[in-house]
Amino acid sequence: MGVGPGDPELLTVKALKRLNQCNSIFFTGSLIGDEIRKLIEGKRAFDTSSMTMEEIVSKIKTEVEEGMEVCVIHDGDPSIYGAISEEMFLLGKEGIETEVIPGISSFQLSASLLGIELTCPGGPQSIIITRLPYRTDYKKEILVNRDSTIIIFLSIHLVSLIQSELLKTFPADFPVAVVYRAGWHDQLILRGELKDLEKMVRENKITKTALIFVSECLRYSGKRSNLYSPNFVHSYRGSQ
Repeated sequence: MGVGPGDPELLTVKALKRLNQCNSIFFTGSLIGDEIRKLIEGKRAFDTSSMTMEEIVSKIKTEVEEGMEVCVIHDGDPSIYGAISEEMFLLGKEGIETEVIPGISSFQLSASLLGIELTCPGGPQSIIITRLPYRTDYKKEILVNRDSTIIIFLSIHLVSLIQSELLKTFPADFPVAVVYRAGWHDQLILRGELKDLEKMVRENKITKTALIFVSECLRYSGKRSNLYSPNFVHSYRGSQ
C-alpha cells in the first residue's frame, strides 16, 4: 500500500481506510516519517528495515495465520522501485491474497513543489523515470533523452557519475533541480544548471532520499498549448 512521500495529507482516502482496518502493519522505518507513523500507533507494527524479503513474508504469514489484518506500507507509490513484484509472488506461493493500493509518488509531489508541468507546452512530451543501478545485477546505465523530462531516483549518492552521464546528452547550462525529502518537515528544493549539479548537492550535504529533475520545463517560457487556444477547434469547442 502506498502512503505517499511523507505528508500525511497526501494519503489517499482508500489507503487511510485500509490503515484503520488493519491491526498488523509492516513498514520500512528508514523511509516512513513520523507523521505517517502516528497513524499506526496502537497497532502491531514491524519495521522491515533490517529484514530480508523471506523474513518479511514469513512474519506476514504468521500474522495472517493468527487472524490479523495485515497492511504492508510503502513510501510513495509501491509500483515504482517498491519491490512489490517479489513480495506478491512469494506471498502468493504461501496462498496469501494481496491488494495493491496506489499512492502519491515523490516525483509527483516534487513537481508540485517545483511548480512545473512535466510535459509543458513546447517542451518534452515524455517522462523518463530512471536510476543508476548501482550494486545491482542490472546493466549499470541510466536512460536519458534530450526530448524528455528525466527524473532520477535512488542515485543522489552517485551524483558525480550522474552528472557525467547527463553531460553526454545535455549541455552544461541545461536546467536541473534536486528535491530532498519531499513532503517531510525538512524538505529542500534546489535549482540550478547541470554543470553545477554535483556542487549543489555536495554543498547541501545531500546523500540520500532525493530526486534529480532534468527538464526544459524547469525554465518554461510561457508558450501556449493548443488545448485552450481560441484558434484550436475540437469536438467540444468551435472556432472563435
